[in-house]
Amino acid sequence: MLNLMALGARRRFLERLYQYGMIYLKLLAVACVWGGTFIATRMAALVVGPFEGAFWRFLFATVGLLGVVALSNTKLPRLTPVQWRYHILLALSGIVIYNFFFFSALKLIPASRASLLVSLNPTIILFTSAIFFGEPLKFTKVIGGLLSLFGAVVVIARGDLRHVFDHFGTGELLALGCPTSWAVYTLLQRKMALSISPLVSTTFTCLLAMVGLLPLALYEGLHASEIPANVWAALAFLGLLGTVLGFVWYAEGIRTIGASRTAIFNNLVPVFGVLFSVVLLHESINGAVITGGILVVAGVVVIQISDFRFRISD
Repeated sequence: MLNLMALGARRRFLERLYQYGMIYLKLLAVACVWGGTFIATRMAALVVGPFEGAFWRFLFATVGLLGVVALSNTKLPRLTPVQWRYHILLALSGIVIYNFFFFSALKLIPASRASLLVSLNPTIILFTSAIFFGEPLKFTKVIGGLLSLFGAVVVIARGDLRHVFDHFGTGELLALGCPTSWAVYTLLQRKMALSISPLVSTTFTCLLAMVGLLPLALYEGLHASEIPANVWAALAFLGLLGTVLGFVWYAEGIRTIGASRTAIFNNLVPVFGVLFSVVLLHESINGAVITGGILVVAGVVVIQISDFRFRISD
């Protein structure tokens, strides 16, 4: 009898370990994809306006999400009034407002500089989660968050920390709107995480965002016939991978390991952005990039180890 109980406990432990391991791999993949979104958005922002770019991105995303819903035989439930309100706020904060800041900033400043400012997001969420949701703010988590953030600064600044914030202008101010609006989205998503599945929640959010973006895009002007093929490819990447895959897996992370530990993976985004610039733009990699990347990864590890616990009986 005792042997059977021990075997059952061991199986539950391994199942939970596998579940957490998969979540971490998914969040790593999301950081990789989102690192590529800076390059894709920079390409698109030079051709289309912020609302038009966001509209096309989320048109691809909505079609992709509805396809996943159909293939997985997922039924879209009837939302309660409270759930409708939350999803409207999710659509406004995480899609409409965020993408306005995202496209507008990347029209004015390089992708590397924008990614530095967006990487402030995990630190914002770390402290707001403690203030509004009572998440433990351990000393090690603070150190991990700051270490990871400093690593991101080193990567983007190429080691020249004295000139990171030189020429702080309109583009930088717009970029700061990204982590602010995304922090709101993350904390709202935490409220929804236990009442509705990530796929369903993301689908409703994108559908509502499309309703809000369409009149704004029409006012700005839709120029589909003037968009070159490489920009269409960038918009498809943003919609199908940056949104469908990214938003669903990000929501799964919040649901499983919490908002602050999920958000810290965003500090890996600028590292991937720099790596993609080396591969795609043939930029040279130096010691500062390697050192910064190690610091970012070390910060993520410190955050995870400081609060990595779960009950076998869960």
